[in-house]
Amino acid sequence: MRKQQKSENDLLKTYARIITLTLVLVVMAVISTKHFSSVDSIGTKSLELEHSRMLYVLAMVKSQWLNQGRPDSLKLNWEDITVGSGNKQLETDSLGTSSNIIKMSKQGWPQLNEPSSKGCKELWQQLMASDLHDLKAAVSYQNETEICRFSTEQSGSISYQGISGRVIFIDSKS
Repeated sequence: MRKQQKSENDLLKTYARIITLTLVLVVMAVISTKHFSSVDSIGTKSLELEHSRMLYVLAMVKSQWLNQGRPDSLKLNWEDITVGSGNKQLETDSLGTSSNIIKMSKQGWPQLNEPSSKGCKELWQQLMASDLHDLKAAVSYQNETEICRFSTEQSGSISYQGISGRVIFIDSKS
């Protein structure tokens, strides 16, 4: 009789371990599902933030363009822009190059140096003062509409049309 009771106790312990292990695996699956879905939304939020930042930068550039009398080109130097700096960005260039001189349209929107995806990358770097490798974005240029498109696999794309200054964010999940 004692052997049978010991066997039953061992079997109950084994069942309890199986149930505990199953519960732990279910909890881990739920947590990992929540985590990986939030990782995708982080990518979307990053591109959404870049969209907002691009709108802000374009407004600043247009304001500078108007302030300086609507020139054909504008020199950007983000490191020297501080409160009360005014036209200080025109006086010095910390890089010592003309890489941050952008062409402006008659309507006051930044233009590409060359109509290609390379020109789009250069314009992004000049305006946003950041590299596209951080976003892992692919860059394309559409000749017909003259639109630069910066897109990521997970979170959609940002399109910029230099003619009209339109910036459009398209979420890939909608």
